Amino acid sequence: MAEQIPPVNPYRPDADDSELKLVPFAGRQKAFERLYQRLTDPIRAEATILLGQQGVGKTALLRHFHTFFDETFVSVCVPLRQMPLTDEDAWLKALAQRITSALVMRNFTLARLPQEAPDGSAARAWFEESYLLEVFNIIRRHRRLALLLDDADLLLRAADEGRLPADSFDYLYRLLTDYRQLGIVLTLDARFESEVVRLSPLAMVTGVFRLTNLTPDESAWLLREPVRAFYSLSDEAVAAIYRATGGQPRLLQRFGDALFRHWAAQPEQTALGTEQAKTLLPQVYAASEHEFRQMWMEMNQTERLVLTAVAGRLFEDPLAPINAAAIAAWLVETDYPLDMTAINAAIRSLEYREVFTGSPLQIGAGLLQTWLLDNARLSPPANNASAARPTSDAQRLNRRVAALAIVALAALILALMIALAGTNTPESGLAPPTVTLAVTNTP
Repeated sequence: MAEQIPPVNPYRPDADDSELKLVPFAGRQKAFERLYQRLTDPIRAEATILLGQQGVGKTALLRHFHTFFDETFVSVCVPLRQMPLTDEDAWLKALAQRITSALVMRNFTLARLPQEAPDGSAARAWFEESYLLEVFNIIRRHRRLALLLDDADLLLRAADEGRLPADSFDYLYRLLTDYRQLGIVLTLDARFESEVVRLSPLAMVTGVFRLTNLTPDESAWLLREPVRAFYSLSDEAVAAIYRATGGQPRLLQRFGDALFRHWAAQPEQTALGTEQAKTLLPQVYAASEHEFRQMWMEMNQTERLVLTAVAGRLFEDPLAPINAAAIAAWLVETDYPLDMTAINAAIRSLEYREVFTGSPLQIGAGLLQTWLLDNARLSPPANNASAARPTSDAQRLNRRVAALAIVALAALILALMIALAGTNTPESGLAPPTVTLAVTNTP
């Protein structure tokens, strides 16, 4: 009897660029519709920018472009991190190679495609007048060539450092206007959102589409559909995982991976529920800590103060409504006061990045809330008067931490009971016990 092949885990939370097309992909219908509208616009000749936080799935969307668009679109994924952006000659030759590879994958006849431009020749003239012109003859008039450029900030850096010409974006825009069969899609990390204007005229602010976390329905599909043949996941477990991840795609992939591994170790267990989700949560949390730390380090001091205040308030009383006034009151007690203008500005920024959700405020991902309680540390206040009283501040903070420790067990049990009841309250019930929330005074 032939040996039975074990089921393949479909989830790859840390997949590299080449593997992303194999990873389960959920949602993004509106993003694809927007891309289709822009790429087929007979008048507008501008690139579209897909903007989003790290881990939200920008690269994955490019890798799944072909699942939405039909054969009249020839897509070319261009991971700029793997491209030689040392000079324009190397850049355009490498871009041509990517296009050629895409044509080979689509079984186009390439006999007439011109050879690579000789060294020392005008790279732009060869790419535009010889290479691209023949590419469009090969794919015929009814098809479009879509260049999907991932991590557009690398093009900005290359232009800033003189490795690419300063007019590189003007040149790419001219290609769009000269060849209406050509379309360009760029991805950009949200950290570089302020630099969108520098991509002009290739891309404009009006051409930005922001990718957000997945909805509850999209998250449920991602957790269930790829493994439907192996096991089922209860509604309560799906809801609990969504509360823990906030719909963040990479965190959902980690949960899917952990659930599959759990099932593979006990394949007779074909119905998984909340108990399994709770058991696996510490594993997912440990694998995600470095990302939460990076997020924390990229925040400014005001955002850290506000986020720590919200985490502290939720820890003390998971059912208490949180708003700007409640944050201000919490910070006063820690001698880190902020005025309402600063607090509201930080709230808007954190809401935009989906760290906060809802009104009253909640932390979108329960895993992040756990990390904050375990790790959030604030530098000393900028206020000289406060900084001059380190002993007093430390005493107050120690008392506050002690108070949090006293109520930790009761709050955790209450939150867990609420989570298991399927309510929409904070997801602290899924988090491992933690009592650490401190503001440290560093030299």
